[in-house]
Amino acid sequence: MRCENVFSGICQWFHCKRLLNNSNCDICKKCLISEVPSPLDVYTGFKEHSSTVQSLTYPTEKLVETVGTAVTVLENVMSVVGHLESVELYVTDAIKKGVDFDWIRSAGCSLHYQGIEDGIVTGVTRISIPWRCKQR
Repeated sequence: MRCENVFSGICQWFHCKRLLNNSNCDICKKCLISEVPSPLDVYTGFKEHSSTVQSLTYPTEKLVETVGTAVTVLENVMSVVGHLESVELYVTDAIKKGVDFDWIRSAGCSLHYQGIEDGIVTGVTRISIPWRCKQR
C-alpha cells in the first residue's frame, strides 16, 4: 500500500465533504457525490460504521480525477516555485490554468461553479503543499 494512495483517498474524501458543507444544492451533490463507493474508496470505506448502511460521502470519479490532476500540477510546479515566498499563489495559478474544471459547469451547477473550483484549488494547496514539504 503506497502512502500516496492513502493520502489521495483522504484528500478526495475531505474535498467532497468540505465542498458540500452547508450546501442544499442537489445538482452540486450529484456532480460531486457518488451514490456507490468505487474500489478507490476502500480507505474511506474503512470508516463506515455499518456494513449494511452507507453513511459516508464518496466522491465521483470526475472529482477524483480532477483532484488527482491538481495534485500532479502542484507536484510539477513545486520544483520551480517551492522556494518562493508566495508559493501558494503560484501553485493556485498553475492549477487554475492546468486543470479542466469545465465539467463542473456543464455536469454540475453553474451557480456554484466558481465556489466549487476555488474550494478544490484551496483544498489541494492547503493539504498538498505542507505534505509535500514534509516529504522532501
